[in-house]
Amino acid sequence: MNETKQKIMDTYVSLSRTNPLDKISIKLIIETAGLNRSTFYYYFEDIDELVDELEVVLLAEINEVQKMLYSTLIFGVKEYKMKAVEDFLEKNEDLLSIFVLKNRNIAFIDKVIEQSKKNNLFLRALSIKKMTKKQDYAIRYIVNAQLWLIAYWIENKKDLPLAELMELSREMLTKGPVNQIVNLEYLFKRK
Repeated sequence: MNETKQKIMDTYVSLSRTNPLDKISIKLIIETAGLNRSTFYYYFEDIDELVDELEVVLLAEINEVQKMLYSTLIFGVKEYKMKAVEDFLEKNEDLLSIFVLKNRNIAFIDKVIEQSKKNNLFLRALSIKKMTKKQDYAIRYIVNAQLWLIAYWIENKKDLPLAELMELSREMLTKGPVNQIVNLEYLFKRK
């Protein structure tokens, strides 16, 4: 990618840390980046196109990590996979914050879901040949929950170690979130 285009994108991301997204203007971006307005317009028609480009970048990153991430969530945290997840989260923390937390971008989340379905990641991980309507709903639930869990973790300044977060995520995926709130096994054993 062109250095100047990347600088514009990085400046937007950097500004998103301290500014509401709707207050980030082309003027603010070019002043912060030390560029002129025509340079911005050479690469982007407007801020929406810039954000769309950032979305494409994040979707590509998610696509790369999804294959490994879902097997980790289903089968448990493996040491060699944890580094890849750490690297992904560190590299994409700001973009995840923009698209999931700050922007509450449902369309983005739908794209992640559709990408997951298109790649058949869940189907392959669970050896499912054809998806039913209920499975489609379940996938949407899982992807939404995983994205929001990661975003919430980022928003809370990573207050759990990543390995613990991944294990919690896996347990909620395989045993349900209610088990994390109440020890259901204990309740059922009492009867």
